[in-house]
Amino acid sequence: MIDPSRMLKDYILAPAHVGFVVENIDLAIEQACRLYGVSSDAVRYEPAPGVKAPTRFAFFSVGGLEFEYIEPCDEYFRELLLASPSGGGGINHVAWKVRDIESAVKLAASHGVIPGYVTPDGVITIGSKRMVYLDPASTGGLLVELIEELDADIE
Repeated sequence: MIDPSRMLKDYILAPAHVGFVVENIDLAIEQACRLYGVSSDAVRYEPAPGVKAPTRFAFFSVGGLEFEYIEPCDEYFRELLLASPSGGGGINHVAWKVRDIESAVKLAASHGVIPGYVTPDGVITIGSKRMVYLDPASTGGLLVELIEELDADIE
């Protein structure tokens, strides 16, 4: 049963990251390292460089905030991500660390927020994270990602 007095903010623990869609992840990371003074060794890639995938990701932190750069590599993700409200690059989404992602999603749905935008089956598990995207058509135009970390105590 959903407690109608609770809101999504009651499940949010902290910012997880800010996601940017980029046309060329290698060039974008080179520029970010130059801008922020981040060592290229401090950048984590998923999948590893040289591995073909429909979407490539790179993560690095500055001032306690994690950045996620996203390069759509196949046609489906290029159309989906480059046509999102950020249109052709730029901030794509804001991600929040949450506790109890299932309850957070049910609560959001009870307020008319539609889960499963990029994750069409709703909440998915990738590695040590459970995640879901909320449809920007139901969030005021902002693509929101919720992440529950499975192997970390994030109080």
